[in-house]
Amino acid sequence: MTNHVEESGNAVNAGTTSRPAAASDVKSTGSSLANHYWAWRLYHLLIADVVALQRPTKYKFVHEFLGSDLGRVADIGCGPGVFTRYLCRNANFVFAGDVDRKSLVRTFARHARENNLAALVMRANQLPFRDSSLDTVLFLEVLEHLDDDAGALRDIARILNPGGKLVLSVPVPPGEIDVHEFGHKREGYILGDLLRLLESAGFKTQRTAYAQFKFCRLADRFIRYWRKTLRIPAPFFIGWISYLDLFLNAKRRQEGEFEPLDLVVLAEKG
Repeated sequence: MTNHVEESGNAVNAGTTSRPAAASDVKSTGSSLANHYWAWRLYHLLIADVVALQRPTKYKFVHEFLGSDLGRVADIGCGPGVFTRYLCRNANFVFAGDVDRKSLVRTFARHARENNLAALVMRANQLPFRDSSLDTVLFLEVLEHLDDDAGALRDIARILNPGGKLVLSVPVPPGEIDVHEFGHKREGYILGDLLRLLESAGFKTQRTAYAQFKFCRLADRFIRYWRKTLRIPAPFFIGWISYLDLFLNAKRRQEGEFEPLDLVVLAEKG
């Protein structure tokens, strides 16, 4: 764990309230299938869920926007660690951060063989990193959960080096609002509003892309109905509905037609 500690110490503020996911926690849950990378990947091949619906039209842009020379990265709100392995393969060091300690422990356990990964329990609006200490931030489906979205973007700009990269995704209205503490505080963002928000925080937008269109929305409704009525996970073939989005006109998709569900943005710290 020496490399983890040394590298973490170079970027994480001393006295921070964020805590590493303890190795003892990983060991205590090591026998669970959910903690094995192969079992987790198999689950997402056989079960239709949010991850399955993002594959056809969103993941391509996330990978393109990230690129392959990431330096020191923070995946803020990493959840189950969908991009953790990719980040570890293309970065000098990766900080996986999430508010949910149990989810973070599972993510760390699944990637226990990665020697350039540290897991931190943190809140997205209380980032524990030093000023100008990171090269890349991945911030997927988090901004809509925060009361102070502008403040969160300013804090991300603070921790990035000049010219540092932010890859961000947010939902596009209409969407859900959830009064739960960590639920959605707003339905989502329209492109113009999000670009102005980024600019005010000190970012220059480089690329934008819409993703997950009307067939993805349809598949999402099917999955929610299936889970609500049958109370079991939806089978993988329901997720195939979202692949029909690929047959929609590509130019019109990127003009915001076909009811996009998601917006992916690449921005650079000015």
